[in-house]
Amino acid sequence: MINRFTCWISFLITLLVAGCSYDSAEELAPKAPCTPPAVASYSLAVSPLLDRNCRTCHSSTLVTGGVNLEDFAELKRRAGTGQLLGVVSHAPGFAQMPKDGAKLSACDIALLKQWVDAGALNN
Repeated sequence: MINRFTCWISFLITLLVAGCSYDSAEELAPKAPCTPPAVASYSLAVSPLLDRNCRTCHSSTLVTGGVNLEDFAELKRRAGTGQLLGVVSHAPGFAQMPKDGAKLSACDIALLKQWVDAGALNN
């Protein structure tokens, strides 16, 4: 009787421990709050973000869809019309960018929004 009881207790403990495990270390780590800088700098924050996520297709050498995001005048125009934020935030009525890729993080979108709201300066 004790052997059977011990087996059941071991089985239940194993189920309990397995049910409490995490799939990845990310789930254990606390998420850092999204805090864009007070003033989003084009050269220090926005341009590197565009390099990582957009300019692999939208550069002067690869002008996909007629969009060259290395041309600051074009970038500023698209920011001013709402197209830049529309495509990266996957807003209705806009093409979802990056094409066939994951949506930008909320922090990256917030940084772009802050930059656009401040006048999309080349600073």
